[in-house]
Order: sequence, then C-alpha cells, then structure tokens
Amino acid sequence: CRILGKMADDDKYDVIPATQRPDGTWRKEIKVRKGYVPPDEAKKYEAKGTAYQKQKDAGFVPGMDPEEFGAPKQAPKSKNQRRNENRRKKREEGAAGGDEDGDEGVDEVTKGMGDAKVSESAAAEAPPAPEDPKETLSKKIRNLKKKVRQSDDLQQKVASGEVEPNAEQKDKLAKRGEFEKEIKKLEAELAAM
Repeated sequence: CRILGKMADDDKYDVIPATQRPDGTWRKEIKVRKGYVPPDEAKKYEAKGTAYQKQKDAGFVPGMDPEEFGAPKQAPKSKNQRRNENRRKKREEGAAGGDEDGDEGVDEVTKGMGDAKVSESAAAEAPPAPEDPKETLSKKIRNLKKKVRQSDDLQQKVASGEVEPNAEQKDKLAKRGEFEKEIKKLEAELAAM
C-alpha cells in the first residue's frame, strides 16, 4: 500500500479493504496498525473491584480450602416458595397415596353431579344473606341524607344561576321535603329498636 508516496511497512500496518455500503456507495480502504481491535470488538474493561465481587459472588472464599467449601449455600426460601413447595408435595402425595385405579374420586364427583339439579327459578329465589335490621335502617338514612345534601347543593347552584335544572333535577328539588320526612320516620324506628 502507498501512503503519501511512501510504501507502508507491511509488518507495522494492515489494510482493511474497501467495502460497499447498503446504499451502494463505497467506503475507503483503511490503514490500521497490526493487532488493532475495533472498539466494537474490544473486550470491555473490568475494574479490579468488579472482578473481586464476581469472584466473591461465585462462592469463593480467599484462604479457604476448596474441598472443604463444597457447594455454595442457597439463600433461604421465601414464604411463598415454601408454601408452593408444600403444595407440590401434598399434590404428589395425594396422587401417589390415592387408590390404585384412581376411580374413587371420579365416582364421588360423578355421583354429586347426578344429584345436582339446575333450575332458573332456584337461582333467582335464593334468599339474600341475613342483614341486621338496624344496619339496613342506617343505610337507608345515610342514602336519604345524601339525597338531601345533593338537593341542597343543586338548589344553591340554581339560585346562583350556575345551572338550569332539567326535569330530573326539578323532581329531586321537589322531593326534598319527602326525603326529610322519611329520614325522621326511619330515625324514630331506629331509636325504637
């Protein structure tokens, strides 16, 4: 290779040949020192502290006989890991400890399925969970007080001209007196209990 009219020493330099780019243009050939490693291919520098930490994490203890050391200790298992392990063991014991042909559990399920009855009315007529009557009354009172509070807020907005009430809002404003009467009635019932 010729550089500025002089011959490059072949033992000092290498030449990277010209290459074609994807768009069709050509890269120039490049003269580099022998042994040059491009930055992309260069080994990443690792500080001594980092190397020591990796060695320490690998389970190596300086000055300890490797034969005495044996396998590195495992970190203690978390609560969920222990729980999952116990579940897995129980499942394996259940599978291994069940009857030999494994049909007993299937027979029970089949029998239960045969006894089951499905009807639309049974699901609709299921009684709700029993509630405390005091709790029910206090819920109704809270709901009515909320409606009174909302109607007061709406009345203030209407009075200030901020809102023009629609039919539902007018209805709510008209029922404010009824809400208060209902509250007094329910509070009296609650006090009587």
